[in-house]
Amino acid sequence: MRDHRRPGPSTPVAELTEVLDWRLPPAGWARVAEALDELTRALPGGAVEAALDELAYSGPARLRTRLGDDPVVPPPDELRERINRLIRELESDDDRAPD
Repeated sequence: MRDHRRPGPSTPVAELTEVLDWRLPPAGWARVAEALDELTRALPGGAVEAALDELAYSGPARLRTRLGDDPVVPPPDELRERINRLIRELESDDDRAPD
């Protein structure tokens, strides 16, 4: 089920947790916010793979910086809160899922 384009963590919770450690310029965090919007819309139907791909493509692996670019920073507080809410929602969904 893992997509070879997204190496690393294999669950949505693990991938979102990893995002909390990213360092990106402000424009990068804007792309992450858009990917989180897509993930939020995908959650009710359970089809999160495409949204997670978009999130991965927004990450530091694609980051190129040049002298004079905006500095890379941790996630803004608002995004950190959104990510933590998504993690809690996914974990509660996992707890309710039948074995």
